[in-house]
Amino acid sequence: MKALTTNQLVELLATVKGATFATIITETDARLVKTGNPFGDVRKVSRVNVTLGFQYEKAVNRQRAREGGETDFEAAPRQWGERKPGTMLVEHKGNLYLETKVERSLDCQYFTADGKELTAEEVKPFLPKKGASRQEVEKEILVRDYALESIRSIAFGGEQYVMLQDVPALVAEPIMQNA
Repeated sequence: MKALTTNQLVELLATVKGATFATIITETDARLVKTGNPFGDVRKVSRVNVTLGFQYEKAVNRQRAREGGETDFEAAPRQWGERKPGTMLVEHKGNLYLETKVERSLDCQYFTADGKELTAEEVKPFLPKKGASRQEVEKEILVRDYALESIRSIAFGGEQYVMLQDVPALVAEPIMQNA
């Protein structure tokens, strides 16, 4: 396992050509709804298989073709952020995000601010509702933009990288052991 700074990750991602499968571990705000939420701020630690360097429009049209639909999907402009040309990065308000296509969620854990682990069943009633999709497919193409600072580790091309940053041990250790 190799350690990287955020700047080194940006440089490494610039070397990726074409669609590439990766596994990432991220720690993000679970963004639970406020009304009735007894937990307060909750962190979500996820291990996810993703595709880097994919083309959204083509991915949706391939899925439409698999499902016997029309392949005339055109992506709308991004609702936030600006794609950095020739990269898989998005810049928004001075922060960089990695644009990914989610293939499969491998593991997900939730933690309160004081480190107590919550079950998915406890958290589910307070997760925000998903909006409607324009894709017109049964199996939606899930695109997620992860702030580079939320990435704890990334593995692709036969290498695994851990990010150099302050990671709360109680959050990172359980999921890193399953990586």
